[in-house]
Amino acid sequence: MDRVHKGYLQHNDISPGNVLLHFPEDKVSEVYIGVCDWGLASRVCETTPSRYGYPTAEARTAAFKERGTFVAPELWYTYGKPNLETSYETLRQRHLYTQVADAYSVGVVANKIWDNKDDFDLFKDAAGKARFAVALKELTNPDPKNRSTLQLVHATLTAPPYNFQISECCYRKHI
Repeated sequence: MDRVHKGYLQHNDISPGNVLLHFPEDKVSEVYIGVCDWGLASRVCETTPSRYGYPTAEARTAAFKERGTFVAPELWYTYGKPNLETSYETLRQRHLYTQVADAYSVGVVANKIWDNKDDFDLFKDAAGKARFAVALKELTNPDPKNRSTLQLVHATLTAPPYNFQISECCYRKHI
């Protein structure tokens, strides 16, 4: 997703159902991660309103229970009657999809995939594991102004002590 964001795009619908994991039999230590369902994607320069506005707090709560954990908190809102400051038309323009909202969703999904188990192949020591956990936690900060970016997390994970190898392309060259 860092590469997508560098291309000035945002997915707007990251969830476990839209993340594909492939474990090649001939490379047991590797996993290929793909992202599908780009139907809600947009360019960064576009103002794409959130689709998580509801007429009542009860309706918003019910929707949040169904899907909410993967959606950034700033995308949820309850709107009021037309022609008011809290009208649907007004509030939907204040709750826009952003790369920061995408980063939140990536952080939630990554935390679901990595369940804080000891992985001695990934982490050489407890300090490295703790730094990794902090990097993921910073992606899910409820305040978008204090949330980390995918670019910063990517830079952290590809630098020492992790030195994770990131492939040069986001697709397979040979099918």
